[in-house]
Amino acid sequence: MSNTPKTVNPLGSERIGKLLAKYAFPSIISLIINSLYNMVDQIFIGQGVGFLGNGATNIIAPIATIAIAAATLFGDGLAAFFSLNLGRNEPEQAAKGVGNAIVSAVVVSVCYVLLTFAGLAPLCRLFGATESLMPYALGYGRIIVTGFPFVILGTVINSAIRTDGSPRFAMFAMMAGAILNTVLDPVFIFVFGWGVEGAAAATVLSQFVGLLFNLAYLFRFKTIRLEKSSLAVQIRIIRRLASLGFASCFNNLTSTVVAMVSNNLLTKYGALSIYGPDIPITTFGLCMKVSMIAFSVGIGVASGSQPIIGFNYGAGKHDRVRRTFLLSTAVCSAVTLLSWVVFQCFPLQLIRIFGTESGLYEEFAVQCFRIYLLLTFLNGLQMCAGVFFQAIGQPAKAAVASLSKQLLFYIPAMLICSQRWGLTGILAAGPVADALAFLLCAALCRKELAKMESPQSRTKRPGTSRKRTRRHLEEARNEA
Repeated sequence: MSNTPKTVNPLGSERIGKLLAKYAFPSIISLIINSLYNMVDQIFIGQGVGFLGNGATNIIAPIATIAIAAATLFGDGLAAFFSLNLGRNEPEQAAKGVGNAIVSAVVVSVCYVLLTFAGLAPLCRLFGATESLMPYALGYGRIIVTGFPFVILGTVINSAIRTDGSPRFAMFAMMAGAILNTVLDPVFIFVFGWGVEGAAAATVLSQFVGLLFNLAYLFRFKTIRLEKSSLAVQIRIIRRLASLGFASCFNNLTSTVVAMVSNNLLTKYGALSIYGPDIPITTFGLCMKVSMIAFSVGIGVASGSQPIIGFNYGAGKHDRVRRTFLLSTAVCSAVTLLSWVVFQCFPLQLIRIFGTESGLYEEFAVQCFRIYLLLTFLNGLQMCAGVFFQAIGQPAKAAVASLSKQLLFYIPAMLICSQRWGLTGILAAGPVADALAFLLCAALCRKELAKMESPQSRTKRPGTSRKRTRRHLEEARNEA
């Protein structure tokens, strides 16, 4: 049976604002739901167990982030691969990308679960667990780890569903799990009295339900036909998927490194302060999670632009690429500005969602919001820059744009500033990194957009592959 598109893809002709709204809204909801998994756990843990329970989830969070990194390596890579091949009218290649991404996700997830089970205690110590936090971290972590295959495989399939033109289905698949998690958390924690282990069990069960919804879509694709042959492993395709998803993957891995460094510094300098080692590591983690809920809106807008940019770049329609990027950046910047106002004006109200603790606990939490998030209104451009370069098939620039804040600027600033100002220096490193990352991304994007305005861009698609065949060049001319 031929693998030809069943419908005309509107990504190359529909009004950009309408397309961005269509793809961004489900992405926003999906990201918020994904963030809510941890947030809901922490709200109920804070109310039912206390701040040590929340501190323990912050220790496990970077271990879970490694699983997310594996998921985005093949999930975001698949989204870019899928869009580019649809833009070139090559649905067979897109289908092979889906099959190879699924196989890779299964293999990687099983390997990671086995490794994590074997070394959970050393990992907890590596990520800054104190003697007080360790029992809670192990109890929570042993259960959470079992859900990693559901997260990795579900994320990969969900990315394909969104790119196939069914972002609402992708959103509802995630919503089903999140709603179940919200229902089960209070039952397992308060009714059954399972504490942090109950929160972990609720999360894993909810992730499994979400995966079932994603699996149900596999043979309902609109633009491709997924067949048994699509699952045949092709190393060349897997390498391409990994290269396209590398920026997102490495961004998550960098978050893990940042968590390791910041947690250990917060523990070290917290022990030398009036706050002690447990308060800083807990409140800083909560600040990060609250900010991620807000920034999920901006990241969702950027993610929503990915299939539009990827398809039109593959089709040689550079004017639509530019307009999509500029519109998504403007919306993301407005979102981050509004979030900044909330963080600066209502930090105490935000931290009390997770329970009321001591005066010192709330005092340091307010400092986290007001100092660490001081320049977050600049983050909109960086959110869109990484997705932009990823969508046009330039993984190296995507990696630089995505990782500049955390890897290039935040970790060095944190190490330098903490030596001089202690806990305050760790927080002050945040706005320093935000400012430097904004300047770097602005320079990279300005240069790339200028290339798209040149006459040569009408017949040449830079960055997709330097070894472009004559056939693809002719296709680009015809499509333009």
